[in-house]
Amino acid sequence: MKRVLGIALVSILALAGCGIQPTGVVPAGNAPAGFQLGTPRPQITLYFVYAGQLSPVQRAWARDATPTTVLTELFGGPTALEEKEGFYSMLSPGRHVTVDTSAQPVTVTVAESMKQLYPIGLQQVVCTVSASLVASGQSVERGITVVASDTKLESLYCN
Repeated sequence: MKRVLGIALVSILALAGCGIQPTGVVPAGNAPAGFQLGTPRPQITLYFVYAGQLSPVQRAWARDATPTTVLTELFGGPTALEEKEGFYSMLSPGRHVTVDTSAQPVTVTVAESMKQLYPIGLQQVVCTVSASLVASGQSVERGITVVASDTKLESLYCN
């Protein structure tokens, strides 16, 4: 018992004599903001399917991000890494697409049958174009019109 009491007393004295004196708050400037080099790379948003649900994927993008180029990238399918993570597409790769933003509603023309697009592939197209338009400051207020090889659907929104 004396030994335990002795160890406790030595421990208390050691802690009390460490030499650090209490102080008030010392101003040291702003908190660190993180490590950054240069400017952030622009990104585009593509919609792929993950676990049966539509899911956005962010990609770094160095080129002009027009709705047509972004949609062409979507039809290129997920990257190998995105596929490894579980993303896939309901769109046939390499299809020709155009986006006419000169009138409202914006019109997307796809060289694909609506039977092949509907429903998830169609949502991939509408959501990707909507994200591209919003990112460039354009309105999607009147929806998107999609013209496929066999039909035309109007006033579509990303939901």
